[in-house]
Amino acid sequence: MVKTAKSENLQKITVISFALTATYIEEAVCREWQDLDHLLLQLWTSRSIRPKVVCKRGRREDGTRDVASRLLPELTKRGVVEVVE
Repeated sequence: MVKTAKSENLQKITVISFALTATYIEEAVCREWQDLDHLLLQLWTSRSIRPKVVCKRGRREDGTRDVASRLLPELTKRGVVEVVE
């Protein structure tokens, strides 16, 4: 859905996820998150749109920020993404 949004009207992006609560995440899901990481990084670079990831609380073994850094490596490495539990 982000790929089809009209970027000239896009002001903010919030990703709400339950996936960040899981310790084990399938490889296919990781690839999709990495694709999202790349797309959100492009939007931040070209439009200064800073993404926010909201993790709905549940049973967690890993911290949300730890899992977010695995799924969104470029955004977290650059300090671009805001992670909220």
